[in-house]
Amino acid sequence: MYKSKGEKNLSIQCVKDYFIENKTATKTEIANATRLSLATVTNILKELLESTYIVRIEDEESTGGRKAKRYQICGQYMLFGLMSLQNIHQQINVSVRIVDLDYVIVYEKKYQFDSLPIEKLLWIIEEMKKHFDFSYLSLSVPAIADQGKVSKSDIEELENCQLKDKIESAMNLQVTIENDVNTAMLGYIYLHSINKESIAFIYQPDNHHSGCSLYVNRAIVYGATHFAGELGYLPNGTLKEQELLLKENPLVLLVKQAASVISIINPSHMVLYTPCVSESDFKQRINDYIPPIHQPNFEFIENMDEFTFMGLNHLCIDKSRYKLKKENE
Repeated sequence: MYKSKGEKNLSIQCVKDYFIENKTATKTEIANATRLSLATVTNILKELLESTYIVRIEDEESTGGRKAKRYQICGQYMLFGLMSLQNIHQQINVSVRIVDLDYVIVYEKKYQFDSLPIEKLLWIIEEMKKHFDFSYLSLSVPAIADQGKVSKSDIEELENCQLKDKIESAMNLQVTIENDVNTAMLGYIYLHSINKESIAFIYQPDNHHSGCSLYVNRAIVYGATHFAGELGYLPNGTLKEQELLLKENPLVLLVKQAASVISIINPSHMVLYTPCVSESDFKQRINDYIPPIHQPNFEFIENMDEFTFMGLNHLCIDKSRYKLKKENE
């Protein structure tokens, strides 16, 4: 017997989380993983079947007794809107997806603009909703994102914009705004099932200031004002001087930034997306700054789009989760 409605909803969310992570399950598997009683899991599964959150699939092979019933998450139960914004060589690239609860892509489109006023952004969202309706939207932005407000943005029209409030009031959506590198980090963590390691994710584009995401003690490090990871403000010259260095010698700039992160955080793993710098040149030069024994494992990637969209997906999932604090608001 539940002590409160909140306790019941938390138990239901626990079972939902198991399905999101594992896709299929039997009653016993869920009970063992969640430590809920078999009777509680049975009742929750009944509710999830009735709501079509899950469906019954082929039973397990019998081991001598009754076959165990197996259930599978029903992806179409919920849809999420995902949007990635980038400024590449003064062109605003907008990539959008609509995915279901099982991360099946049901809609995908890309746009390119010279500028991106909020009205154009709202129009894109309207176009998405014409194809498939959804209640949750997450955006990855090349900017500082603090409680839905955007600042220090590579997209001029969004500077100092209360982006979350504007979209929610205009579109009747629940919205999450996150910095682009933090979003990619969230996707990387999920795809690699990371629990304990400390990780730094550095993005050095070829035309804008570098960004960095830090993952320590199983959480993104944001800092007091969500300013953590703004590598452009390290004392490697003024912003204009760093822009010039990025054009003339991006290797030197990257090595200085990476060395600063290593000396402060001492991560065990560092992911780098650096189109202008080769892995071999970087690994040779970093030895001039950091002794090999203190260097993390370096992983160079050629594209971070899939990490970004996976991170956006999990921002939506987290937004849709039941949280006990809502019970007391």
